[in-house]
Amino acid sequence: MNSSRSGRRGRSPRHPWEREATFHVDGLSCRTCAHHAEEALVRLPGVRSASVGFFGELAQVLYDARATSEREIVLAMAQRGFRMWPASGVAPSARARLDPARLGLTIALLGNLLALAVLAPEGYAPPELAWVELGFALLLIVVAGPPLAHRALALARRKLFGKDALALVGALAALSIGLLALAFAPDSGRSAPELLERLGFRGGGHGLRAFETAGAIAGFAVVVRYVYAALCRRAFAEVDARAQAASERARRLDAMGMEHPVPIASLAPGDRVRLFEGELSPVDMVLEAHARVVEPGAMLGRDRGPGDVIPRGARLLSGEVIGRALGNAGAELSAAADAEVHRTVARIERDALQHAGGKGFTHITSLAISVAALSFAAFALVVHAMLSGGPVSPTAWLSALAVLVGFSPAAFTLALPAARTIAVLRARAAGVVVKDPAALDALARVDIACFDKTGTVTTGEIRVVSVRWLGDPDPSVLEEVAALEAGSSHPAGRAIASYLAAAGVRTAIADGAAVERTDGVAGRVRGALVEVSAARRSDPMPPDLTFGASVVYFRRNGEAIGCFELWDPARVGAEGALRSLWQRGVACRVVSGDRPEATLALAHRLGVPGVGGLSPVEKALQVRDLQHEGARVLYVGDGLHDGAGLSQADVALAIAPGALPSAVDAPLVITDGRIESLAWLVDLSRALRARTRQSLALAILYNATVIPLCAAGLIGPLAAAALGLLEALILLAGAARMLWIPLPVRGDDRLARTIGRALPAPVRVRRDAPGAP
Repeated sequence: MNSSRSGRRGRSPRHPWEREATFHVDGLSCRTCAHHAEEALVRLPGVRSASVGFFGELAQVLYDARATSEREIVLAMAQRGFRMWPASGVAPSARARLDPARLGLTIALLGNLLALAVLAPEGYAPPELAWVELGFALLLIVVAGPPLAHRALALARRKLFGKDALALVGALAALSIGLLALAFAPDSGRSAPELLERLGFRGGGHGLRAFETAGAIAGFAVVVRYVYAALCRRAFAEVDARAQAASERARRLDAMGMEHPVPIASLAPGDRVRLFEGELSPVDMVLEAHARVVEPGAMLGRDRGPGDVIPRGARLLSGEVIGRALGNAGAELSAAADAEVHRTVARIERDALQHAGGKGFTHITSLAISVAALSFAAFALVVHAMLSGGPVSPTAWLSALAVLVGFSPAAFTLALPAARTIAVLRARAAGVVVKDPAALDALARVDIACFDKTGTVTTGEIRVVSVRWLGDPDPSVLEEVAALEAGSSHPAGRAIASYLAAAGVRTAIADGAAVERTDGVAGRVRGALVEVSAARRSDPMPPDLTFGASVVYFRRNGEAIGCFELWDPARVGAEGALRSLWQRGVACRVVSGDRPEATLALAHRLGVPGVGGLSPVEKALQVRDLQHEGARVLYVGDGLHDGAGLSQADVALAIAPGALPSAVDAPLVITDGRIESLAWLVDLSRALRARTRQSLALAILYNATVIPLCAAGLIGPLAAAALGLLEALILLAGAARMLWIPLPVRGDDRLARTIGRALPAPVRVRRDAPGAP
């Protein structure tokens, strides 16, 4: 991407009163239900569009804030049989019916059942004790069964099978074995049918073991599920708290004219906002009185009257003024980023349950442990059946059940998804949207980072330094240039248009619409073909050009007439960010489409190598050459005009403040423009990799030890369930350590922008000065 023509930020064209919201939807039993919920949403008054995802149980709604609100949408959908609430925390199927009262009752029942199991006399136990344990087991299944059944059914509708269903089936199987053993106990006076006795069935004292196992399986599964949901809720709560703490305040006036400081994100269209001299407009506003403002990117202030619109970020130069909010782009972008994060979290859970992961080590390990558990369970069933006298021996079935209960996939279905979910949410709290969780895993392994120049290591706030003529000055060409750049959304185009307007250059009438190209813009004005584009190899360089400045040429009928010198200051914190990456073992370099001299000047200031004058394809070739040398490459750009480089790199990251994450072509997006977050993101990805390795090592060690011991009959089903609970809690405790990774310290973004504008203008240096080309 040429530095002088950085790309426009992707954003859907919407009216100021349109708002986007994301909701959790409960009660989706099938894809047809999701379709019905979507149709019901679309029919609601004020709803423009809606989409409902079946697996993630998420609904995204675009509505007219003048006609409805989030609360009205929730109430209207409740009348139609769909329970909805603003998306925050884990999905409904993961947290439904998991309340502290149920957890406390489950723990109390488990304590009593385990106390009976420990204090029960060895050998013969009185029949009354079996009935007491049966009561506790039934209570545990009644209390713990609904959340397990709810989640198991929710996953079964998606054709998935999780640990919850396995726990429920195991508890019911153990309960059935216990009931049979209790019904035909030797002291019951009833004998088992002859066929069962021939197949090896003996009542004996297996009822106690079976009831203890049934209750423990159900209770332990609920405890683990509650801990997992609590971790996810904690991570979501920190995202909300971070957003509230980082949100700037605005002065909103109520109907009585009283002033209330509120977060900018809470401003709705129509709210009256008061500004004082020197303050920035928090949102797009319609003025109620005369004011003098300087708009973003402009150099001079302009007078505005009642009814005029001032954009977000405009600075008030006159006294106090009141305006009405038109729209809140910040709230819309935040809602879009939150929706993207919720989709990522749903994808993490889906991939874990579907064992998606291709041929990676985690997937192969999970598959190998699952096959080993089934094989050892079959082995235990056959061997113990032979030793016990028949295939329906309770000992054989309890031994096989002990293997399945002792087998723990918690590392793959709970700990790793929890760690990845927490990492994604911590990144969101730091201003980074993770669209693909696999990108975090890849980021931990990169050893070189290629940075684009404009809008990445520079602010993208371009200013025109001067106009250089290659021959005799022709002011009429500037009028034609003003016609092409009048409606430009490009930062360079806006800077040129603002400069020409401030210089009093009139705007000519174009013969047609301007055509934007990868290197600039072109169109016909006054019958001539006028182009404004980056420098070409055949273009002559004006003498005594400012060192480090970018150049944009304007041409008439293919002949270069002159050029604009542009200055784009380095982003505040860019040098520190690149230094931090270097300290972490990640080498950095700048690759740019801007002229080589400007690229080298910036790279020299940042202390890294730089290559300029590259087309998008040549940038991709630079990345490919590094990969052929064995490097794992991170490409950092704006995500809008670096498709070739982003797709070629091992990991792609975009610094795109003000852009919709879905419109950015990168799996990692820094939405607040803070390049300093990049080093922190590398630390986060490496911490996630460390947690993943620790979880895999513990899972392999645990299953390799417990499964054979259970198959040999050395560990009973109750002890196996307890060991499985202990292993799951240890794994989740390891995942919870991700919550204590400190977030990057946020500075005052407004102050940073002010410092960036206050950087000194480019100075002329001697050609023989150090670092000069």
